[in-house]
Amino acid sequence: MIAVPAVAVIMGGGGLLASAFIRSPEEQRADAAPPVATVLTAPVERRVLTSTLVTRGTVVAANQVTITPVVEEAAAQVVTALHVKAGDVVRKGQVLAAVAGRPLIVLPGRLPAYRDLKPGDSGSDISQLQKAFRTLGLYRGGDDSGYFGSATKSAVSKLYSNSGYDALRTDGADGRTDASAIAGAEDAVDEAEDAIADVNAQLAASGITATERATLKRQKARLVKQLQRARDAHRLLIATTGPLLPHSEYVFVSALPSRVAAVSAKVGETVPDPFLTLAVGKLAVSVKIRPDQVDLVRAGMEVELASETLGKEAKGTVGSVGSLVSDPKGVEPAHHLMRVDVEGTLDASWADLEVRVRVVSAETEDEVIVVPVSAVSSGADGRTTVSVLAKNGTVTRVEVRAGMSGDGYVEVEPLSGTLSEQDEVVVGKS
Repeated sequence: MIAVPAVAVIMGGGGLLASAFIRSPEEQRADAAPPVATVLTAPVERRVLTSTLVTRGTVVAANQVTITPVVEEAAAQVVTALHVKAGDVVRKGQVLAAVAGRPLIVLPGRLPAYRDLKPGDSGSDISQLQKAFRTLGLYRGGDDSGYFGSATKSAVSKLYSNSGYDALRTDGADGRTDASAIAGAEDAVDEAEDAIADVNAQLAASGITATERATLKRQKARLVKQLQRARDAHRLLIATTGPLLPHSEYVFVSALPSRVAAVSAKVGETVPDPFLTLAVGKLAVSVKIRPDQVDLVRAGMEVELASETLGKEAKGTVGSVGSLVSDPKGVEPAHHLMRVDVEGTLDASWADLEVRVRVVSAETEDEVIVVPVSAVSSGADGRTTVSVLAKNGTVTRVEVRAGMSGDGYVEVEPLSGTLSEQDEVVVGKS
């Protein structure tokens, strides 16, 4: 008698469970139907619209200078010391390396080195050398500008002494031949002076005849000319001998300090060409612009630079945009090289880094109405419209005239209806 109600309850429960899993045909069709699309919208904005180009570039020096010592003797072309490595800063008067035990010294100057600079030489390179010595505190004048005189010789000797080397002289390292020649020239002057003194003494003596006096006077005239020639030879020898600056031991660089971009030389090996490469001048940014982007940039445009590596930013302007560069092998895509001149000076930590480059290519004069590019559509009738979603869910098409675009937005001017910052425009469905 007690079991009957229990069975009834269980059966009742089973009926409830069964009804929960049994679906009507209408319900099944509703479940199979696609979900109702959700309308995606974006707000209408009023602001100054900026068109930008964002790309990547590399920080490089304005120029690169290759340096190779000029060593004529094959046996002397062995690199015996290297005092710099890639990335080092090079300053005026610094010894970069040594070849066959002799230094390679860097000096400031735009005119390239092309000859040995010797006492008695003249030229614009000597003038440049004197200016370089002034900046090093080695020269305070004393010679005519552009003439390698005694004051310039003294500066050369100081340069080598400060560098830890002995200056080479016009006849070699010790100058013995020069010293002997100068001593001989001095002796010739002394002998001529002594001979003239003897003649003067004879002329002053009493009792000489008129004929003897005339002969002594002719002899004295010859001796005076001889003395003048001896003195000229002595002065010339002094002027053209002494310490020199060999072509193989110096290099002029237009902008110092500069940075070592690469070193090809190795100690113990012969001098390679190039020996080393210097990055000279202010750091700039080199950018490869695709052909379809080149019309977006021109000289003078503002540029924003950012280094993710350093966490630093900088500003600059487009300096130049080059002509199309094509790789004949087809390995590298065709591009235009754009140079960005940096505002101020970038420190050496930026060198060779890849940076983000943002070029502001255009900007509206005043605030304008803008919408996302995806909100604008063109119909078969040629009209350009945007769809405005009202709060009650209705959609109204507003005809617009599209203007400048940039960064995913486009300037629009309503031709029918109105658009305001309170409106939401349809950009898609999900």
